[in-house]
Amino acid sequence: MIEEVATVVAVGEGGVEVACFSQSACGQCRQSSQCGTGLVSRALPGREHRFFIATTQEFEVGEQVRIGIPEHSLITSALLLYLLPLLLLLGGALLASLGLGLGDGGTLLGAAAGGGIGFWLASRLSRRAGRPLSEPVILGALIPTTRID
Repeated sequence: MIEEVATVVAVGEGGVEVACFSQSACGQCRQSSQCGTGLVSRALPGREHRFFIATTQEFEVGEQVRIGIPEHSLITSALLLYLLPLLLLLGGALLASLGLGLGDGGTLLGAAAGGGIGFWLASRLSRRAGRPLSEPVILGALIPTTRID
């Protein structure tokens, strides 16, 4: 299970809306000022991601929760979104180049057609699943830490 801390931003009927910020793993070491990836991570702001998660648990706005996405779900989504269009793009280019004997322009058109078909097919397959493959779940509320003076 891949876990992240999120904040409850709204409580609705049948669930809660949570928000979490994506952060680059880079920028944490001492070399971040001279590293290209560290410079890019500082230049681009973190993105806020919002999810509505169906739950019967009671939460309050502002409460922090742990959310999780099963690894198999994330891997399946990544394969569907990235690998399928890439394989069809390469297959379209190979078919246009070798199978049909078209020149460079035909190869480019075959690659574009294969990639387009791959994205269309990935969209159809993800819709057939009925819900997003990587739907997050609430693992529990974070217990606020109390400071002892």
